Amino acid sequence: MNERMTQERAWNRLFDQWIFGLFGTFFVLMLPIDLWMDDLKWGALYIAFTLIPLNILYMKRYRMRLTFHPELKGLYRRQLARDGVNSVAFFLALNHQLLFTANVTYVWVTAFIGGAVLWTWNVEMQTKRHDIEYKHLDKEAI
Repeated sequence: MNERMTQERAWNRLFDQWIFGLFGTFFVLMLPIDLWMDDLKWGALYIAFTLIPLNILYMKRYRMRLTFHPELKGLYRRQLARDGVNSVAFFLALNHQLLFTANVTYVWVTAFIGGAVLWTWNVEMQTKRHDIEYKHLDKEAI
């Protein structure tokens, strides 16, 4: 359990560094370019390219957790799929005005984002129920 806590904390630090780096790069580099060129497509492209390494981080967490509990492979796969769907929902939420102009499409995108949120909540609850060590890690507030 101690090894898992160490690896979870290391992954969490890497994830936090990646997120802060994304937002820092966005505010320092991409936002001025968007405002200067008056074209939001650069921001959408930036967000799309940054989500690829973020999903690679999610795959790294999947493999790490799988080494500790191979019997929960299906649950961890659902978490990985959920993280991918959340990445798509995040991209659509930030770029819906640029990508979609029709109201019907906007409603479908909103429903997709809501479904992603509900699915995330469901998978988190199942993970906490089935993975005993995850409960202890959650209590430690990684």
